[in-house]
Amino acid sequence: MNLLFDIYSSNNNNNNSSIISTINHFISSLSSSLSVSISTSSSSTSFENQPIVPLVTLLLGTFLFIVCIFIILFKMSDTPVSEVATQQLQQQQLQQQKQQYSNGDNNINHMNTVDLASQHQLDDARTTNTLPKNPTTSHLHMESGGIFTMKDIIGSDDDIEAIINSIDPNDQRKLTLAKEYFSRKASDLDIPTLFLRLVVSKTRTQIDDLKKLLYLMSSSGPGFILTGTFSSFTSLSFEKRQKILAMMKTSVNPLRRQAYRAVAPLTCSLFLMSLNSNGVNPNWELLDYPLPPPPEQIPTKERLSFINISSEQSLKTDVVVIGSGAGGGVTAAILAEAGYNVIILEKGSYLSPNAMTWKEAEAYPLLYEQAASLVSEDISVNVLAGSCVGGGTTVNWAASIKTPEHVLDDWRKDCPNTFEKISFNDALDKVSARLNVNKNESVHNKPNDILQRALDELNYDSDVIARNVKGCDTSQCGYCSMGCRSRSKQSSMITYLEDACLNGAKIIVHCEAMEITSTVPKGGQVPTSPTAHGVVAIVTHPDGERHRVFIKCDIIVSSAGAIHTPALLLRSGLSNPNIGKTLYLHPVLPAVGIFEKEAVEIWKGVPMSVISREFQGKYGTILETPNAHLGVVSMIVSYLWDSSSMLKEHLYNVKTWSCIIPILRDKNPGKIKLDKDHRSPKIVYNLSDEDYKNLLPGVEGAIRALVAAGAKKFSVPIAGTTIVDSENLESYIKNLKSTKYKPNKQAVLSAHQMGSCRMGSNKNNSVVNENGESWDMKKLFIADGSVLPSAVGVNPMITIYAVSYQIAQSILKLYPPPSKDNIAKINNTTNNNMNMNINTTDIATTSTTTTSTSTTTTTNSSPLNNKPGRKNSGDVAGGGSIEITYEISENDISNNNVVDLPISRTQE
Repeated sequence: MNLLFDIYSSNNNNNNSSIISTINHFISSLSSSLSVSISTSSSSTSFENQPIVPLVTLLLGTFLFIVCIFIILFKMSDTPVSEVATQQLQQQQLQQQKQQYSNGDNNINHMNTVDLASQHQLDDARTTNTLPKNPTTSHLHMESGGIFTMKDIIGSDDDIEAIINSIDPNDQRKLTLAKEYFSRKASDLDIPTLFLRLVVSKTRTQIDDLKKLLYLMSSSGPGFILTGTFSSFTSLSFEKRQKILAMMKTSVNPLRRQAYRAVAPLTCSLFLMSLNSNGVNPNWELLDYPLPPPPEQIPTKERLSFINISSEQSLKTDVVVIGSGAGGGVTAAILAEAGYNVIILEKGSYLSPNAMTWKEAEAYPLLYEQAASLVSEDISVNVLAGSCVGGGTTVNWAASIKTPEHVLDDWRKDCPNTFEKISFNDALDKVSARLNVNKNESVHNKPNDILQRALDELNYDSDVIARNVKGCDTSQCGYCSMGCRSRSKQSSMITYLEDACLNGAKIIVHCEAMEITSTVPKGGQVPTSPTAHGVVAIVTHPDGERHRVFIKCDIIVSSAGAIHTPALLLRSGLSNPNIGKTLYLHPVLPAVGIFEKEAVEIWKGVPMSVISREFQGKYGTILETPNAHLGVVSMIVSYLWDSSSMLKEHLYNVKTWSCIIPILRDKNPGKIKLDKDHRSPKIVYNLSDEDYKNLLPGVEGAIRALVAAGAKKFSVPIAGTTIVDSENLESYIKNLKSTKYKPNKQAVLSAHQMGSCRMGSNKNNSVVNENGESWDMKKLFIADGSVLPSAVGVNPMITIYAVSYQIAQSILKLYPPPSKDNIAKINNTTNNNMNMNINTTDIATTSTTTTSTSTTTTTNSSPLNNKPGRKNSGDVAGGGSIEITYEISENDISNNNVVDLPISRTQE
């Protein structure tokens, strides 16, 4: 909380109340259902001293600049010429809908549309500052204890009446639920608290950006950059705030769109995700969203072995594998079976199948990066990435598609050995066999049946998707994105990780690898590359307790994924310029179809069983249909939001929605960089015009498929458009083809990340060689999706397994495992207890020093190692041991600097 609101000095109580109430006004303006209550009276809340330049000085010093920006931004129309036809179509539909209602047609799918003319009139009024400077505040009141509450405003009575009249008057239960649904406020669901809990999972830069946004929205001067008025956003009437937000969503000003995107999608998701004291969301019953069945206590023996870290630790092993997803799982299993002593580090948590509740609000924080709210730097792409034991294989939809041949042909040009046809196909076959990949259990649920029906109708290419499942209980299918209780999905967690643990491997959860250490032998005439030496990590328990760990090892395998592997290498000081440079995301722009009286229930059944390659080409799209629960669906709806009542109208009949996703093989990559804290990965990705052009045929195909299957209405989440009647299909597609991509205007999603540490046969264009070994550090390997030379173009799980399988085999050839005699010695000195809690001893009793036959010095080229307080005891001439001690200042610890690492580590 302090991080979020410390833009004001601690002695400015009025400003503190203002910034807190900004969240109230911003969130509540999105919908009456999101009206906010936050207490500001707690005496325990403190604010960091962070002075701000006085507003008067700011305005005087930048007056001319402000006038120029004022004229350019707010005299400019927010409606691109290419969208005029689309808006005319929307207005025509609105008139048709009004006529239907005047004729007594109480169609429950009535969708209101923003009055675009009024919107532009509002823009003109703001540019001339004609909005009242002392706006109506009757909708605000102060309750005891300093509570700011927004009066419930949900749209016109006519809109509500139309919905109510569409319900059978004899169905009193549904009538009651509908009235409660349309009158429900955010304070009823405690959305502000949930919003802030998710915000604190963001990086420091993201939090700083949100603070700036809140400052602008609460300011009566600089806020005009976003709102077009010198009156603060929070002081405007509720109706005007809603109109401003609707304008921001479609604005030609990218800052406005970004501001809308920063709050709206997450807020809309929380409306349907948040749980009350009974563990349910009160909106679910009306929307016919089923309460997940209670967790089952499946009588299975726990086969994973964990090390419980409860203090500062120094450990020793043969191999450290960083990450437990597809790459980490198969690599750890192969190396452990060969005789290596393996420790697996997993940044995320372990969620036992018996503990999976299948509720988004509970599952996402435990299973996904940033609780499934991870976004790119400019927040234009929502990135779903697993962060748990098993990684993405625990939460994906089990699609097991082999690497397309035309992609392998491209990869063989630079990696002829790795992707040699016979050997790579053999790897694909071996991992597919272990994962039980098959098509026999790819039963079509309703959305997949709709897709198959459409593909047949249109004579499009279609195929059944093979899935890595075994004994899949289709009666409970649909929750794959929140883990598989029945252990039917053959994820890394229940296949390769169990194999590894059965051969002695151990897992440390909540353990983030912060830095890789290395040694450089001295004395030779020829410069030698450094050799991997150990891993510095931090274990952060759910209660916030943190312990530093150093693990000395002979081989390091980074399988942290395409986001975190390059960040780890950069933190470790590797200077290869290719690190993080070629990030591919498989961007998706979904198409939604509304089948009105046909219940689809997109959250139910086998999630992904049909694929079409009709638009694949070399850099085209495949068509699939996803499994989507209400949190994801409502995030997409946020792009169609224009008023408070419209949000609920859109969601009211969500059970009749189906969705088809065109997944693009992107040609132009993004990057992974380190954030300002020099620790957190930052996703820099701008969908290129070329890639957007390649994406559109797939979007068109998805729309045509939905209509061919019987959808009465459809929509694509592009701000400024609405839900369209299917009879207007051709007009819509014509306008769609003329649209240009604008960040934060289209709802671009990604569930696949790859390529950021690409493999190659030349150091000039790659990070690792064909064996998966780093060009810059011996015995450092990468085995995950980051090594793929480019985007796969299909769900990449099986490809990642196969490439990692080959890398593990290369490790065995390059660095054969210890002999059986050595293994026996290791086993005699290692705790082989397979229980869940294996407590390692304290650093003081486990660190040992032995004599080395060669003189070495530890290299830590990361700029983070140059901070004051870190001391190197120096080299030991003529052999012997080197002890490197890090003295951490209290200031470093309190500020969570990345140098907050092990107190000491001993190199042998």
